[in-house]
Amino acid sequence: MPDVPIRPLGLEAVETLVRDCWVRARQGTRRADRPLPVVVLLGRHGSGKTAALEHLAHRASTAPTAGHDFAAATLRPHEVAARLAFRLSLKAPHQRPLHFPRLTHGLVAVDPELRLDANNPEHAKHQLSKAMRSARKRAAGPAADALSEAVGLLNDIGVIPVPGAGLLASLLLRGIGPRLLSTVSRSGVEWYGEGSPAEPLAALVALNERSRSEDPADAERVDRLLCEAFLADLRAAHAGRQGLGRDRNCLVVLDNIDRGDGTRFLTLLLELREALIQAAPDGGCDPLLVVAASSTARAVPGPFDPGPAGLRISPGERASYDDWHDAVPASPADASWWWYAVRLPDLTAGQVSQLGAAIAPRLPEATPLVHRLTYGHPWSVLRTQRAAARLLERPDAQDRLRGILDSGPLVRDPGGAGGSPAPPTLGQEALRYLTQGMDAEQLAGLVTCAAARDMESAVNSGLLEGFSPRLRETLLEDTAERLWMVPPLSEDAGTRGGRGSGYLPADGPAAHPRRLPGSHVLQPWLRLLLTRELAAREEGGPHPDWDTAHQRMLAWHADRPGHELAVPHHTLALGRVDEVVTALRLSLGGLPTEAWLYELYAVTAAPMREPVVLTEPASHRADRLARDLAPEAYGKHRSLALLVTSLWLAVDPRNRLPSARPELNFTISASFRDLALHADANSAVLRSEAARYEARTT
Repeated sequence: MPDVPIRPLGLEAVETLVRDCWVRARQGTRRADRPLPVVVLLGRHGSGKTAALEHLAHRASTAPTAGHDFAAATLRPHEVAARLAFRLSLKAPHQRPLHFPRLTHGLVAVDPELRLDANNPEHAKHQLSKAMRSARKRAAGPAADALSEAVGLLNDIGVIPVPGAGLLASLLLRGIGPRLLSTVSRSGVEWYGEGSPAEPLAALVALNERSRSEDPADAERVDRLLCEAFLADLRAAHAGRQGLGRDRNCLVVLDNIDRGDGTRFLTLLLELREALIQAAPDGGCDPLLVVAASSTARAVPGPFDPGPAGLRISPGERASYDDWHDAVPASPADASWWWYAVRLPDLTAGQVSQLGAAIAPRLPEATPLVHRLTYGHPWSVLRTQRAAARLLERPDAQDRLRGILDSGPLVRDPGGAGGSPAPPTLGQEALRYLTQGMDAEQLAGLVTCAAARDMESAVNSGLLEGFSPRLRETLLEDTAERLWMVPPLSEDAGTRGGRGSGYLPADGPAAHPRRLPGSHVLQPWLRLLLTRELAAREEGGPHPDWDTAHQRMLAWHADRPGHELAVPHHTLALGRVDEVVTALRLSLGGLPTEAWLYELYAVTAAPMREPVVLTEPASHRADRLARDLAPEAYGKHRSLALLVTSLWLAVDPRNRLPSARPELNFTISASFRDLALHADANSAVLRSEAARYEARTT
């Protein structure tokens, strides 16, 4: 018996959506044949898409359910339909089995081993009839039942290939009694003559001839006709007396539709669905609920949205039938409205803690570090938690956790000695996993773009000068379609180990007059890994190093009105702390204090070339950086210089340990309180900000 899939965290709304579409009717409150969206679960590599599909398929296993992974093999659309039909035909508990007579007889006709006499139509029809009788004969008896059961178990989610067209046609006919088999077969054959002047057998002979043609148009016609037969069989099985008792739609889960022509298959099904609805409006929608998964938005043809991925994507927590249906235009221009793209949610801090408790007793202690590093990316959370579990039992756990990205593999390779390459660290392994599928130039370009605050600035500036025109034109779009671009984070105390998030005013007299644009940014976990690569580049290499990249961005922003906050941001990234402290001291007296806090957090969000030094506590390093990089400001405005370097270090959660009471918080709080005493500013606002970093005992 297959294992019960573990329920992925945060999937409640998606489960409700799928169940709502899966159940055909509830006491007459809605039509059983109402339109069904193609639900596409979008998520970056490692977001749990496959686990979600397996869980949804298990939940629906009391009714006909099938699956296919397009990464396993590249199949033609009719071959995918045949495999899905086979899986759907397996008997589900408390459900009468489904039969696919139209598709079955089409499969007999396109069997590569069947060669008909093209010069003698009557002989060809006789050969075809004989092949059909042979398929029905093979379908009877215990041998077919045993093979069907064995293949069904192996092909639970469509990973293991099932037999070819001829044998598969026989398997689709198994279990049908002799009397019913005659009726089923007749309906399957006669369907090929509907709407055509040719008799059914002649149409099937023509189908056989097309299946052996090398003309792409013939191949497309074969795919289209057999996929139409697949949908027609499903509609017939749920209509009239045959549909009595069928209170669930058929669920098909399709993994990796961005590979192996998955999108092509679904696009064809939707074209056929629309054609069948137009031909018979009273027949409603076919009873096929498709839930697919993809790691790129490129796999979904629509509907269009002006966002960075060019696709309307609904958050996973908001997914519902009404959310999809309400967005359908009154007069759709194309078939894109059938697609419903849903983004799988990242894990919350509570869910990260829940996962940690299942791995090791003390692991929830590392939840703030793990969550703030990975921002809830499921694969990265699990990898980081497993690495943290090894470190927590050591007496120097806090110091070792700060170096977690440079920790070794979970399993030591005994053959790794003797000159073999060193095994990847956690950070290296994560970067390879997250950027899989990118070529070397794309990855080099993305590393370079990590210097910019947002991808639009990176692409519009001269940052990618020296890369190929193709990369400069496509990197922004490709990164967005890979779902690695997110709305900018709210920069305030909540992102630096303090309390509160999004509390600084966005408008009104206390708001900053030159707020940062709302352009999408790289997901912070990926950007952190990319900036490590940028910091490791040597001067004079083929691609911009740290200083060159930030100098290019600084010069580009300096020439543009409205980009004033980006200038000190890159100035700080270059280590010119004295200039930044001077600029912030001047703006403190000229801005409302709430607006100045916005500027302070925006500027100190700059990346740092070496964010963590294991041999030096973060609070000591903040003091040293202020003395070394801002000697003039340190002598005259020590509290502000310390505040800048402390907040700069606090951007990285590895500097905010121990999690219960980050050591930097005391320095940040004391600096704010000292500013409140001596600066020409609203002291109440600064004291309130200091309190956000102070531990509360009640």
